[in-house]
Amino acid sequence: MSFDAKVFKILIASPGDVDEERQAIPEVISRWNIANAESNSVVLLPVKWETHSAPLLGDRAQGVINNQIVTSCDMAIGVFWTRLGSPTGVSESGTAEEIEWFIQNQKPVMVYFSSRNIDPTKLDIDQYKALKDFEKKMQKLGLTGSYTSITDFKEQLLNQISVNVRLLLSGTPAIPPTAKEVKEKAASLKKIVKEGRIFMEDYEKDGAIKSFIVKGDTKSIKEQLKELGGRWNSTLGGWVFSKSKEVEVAEFIKKNA
Repeated sequence: MSFDAKVFKILIASPGDVDEERQAIPEVISRWNIANAESNSVVLLPVKWETHSAPLLGDRAQGVINNQIVTSCDMAIGVFWTRLGSPTGVSESGTAEEIEWFIQNQKPVMVYFSSRNIDPTKLDIDQYKALKDFEKKMQKLGLTGSYTSITDFKEQLLNQISVNVRLLLSGTPAIPPTAKEVKEKAASLKKIVKEGRIFMEDYEKDGAIKSFIVKGDTKSIKEQLKELGGRWNSTLGGWVFSKSKEVEVAEFIKKNA
């Protein structure tokens, strides 16, 4: 039976080394539509440059893509693994330029960085370094997520899409916090959380802190922690999260633990 719905267009932005993820994203969007479209009166439409743009002379390549598809989208999903992409003359890469456009225009954008194993013989060191620099910049805005497998990526994405659909429906602009605000809020929330029966602590690996662990009596909230992107580590005795999730997880624990 037919129903009236609002259509939101979702841009799929990535370099050329994440083919599996680019195939997975429309599948996740389809899953969301099947489960939620009618009840929310919302239909999500995946948009890719290879299917929604056409050759056009008279502008730089990324400028053409921006005009044809980027600026008409409501939300973006960015995915990276080992490459950032080629400079556009305006930004570090086409994908970076697309993500920055959504940030500047206060539209929802989800940025994921793969933690899957990398074949060192196929790694472009310059590209990887550029990617890591971009990742640090996005982490300061609190916009990043990480995943270890395609299954992990799909589950995280499905949950995050619902969050951003609610944001779009409410008309609330997606204004990222400043780096100082993210740091101050995380420190404050961690102090509150540590005083309870569930606590958070940084996890250092290979001389760097890229993750944190939720420990303590987490049995009653284990499913929610999993939905938030946590991975149970029996050796460490806690739920491991990317540092980018610090504020979100701390807020959840403060409200629910």
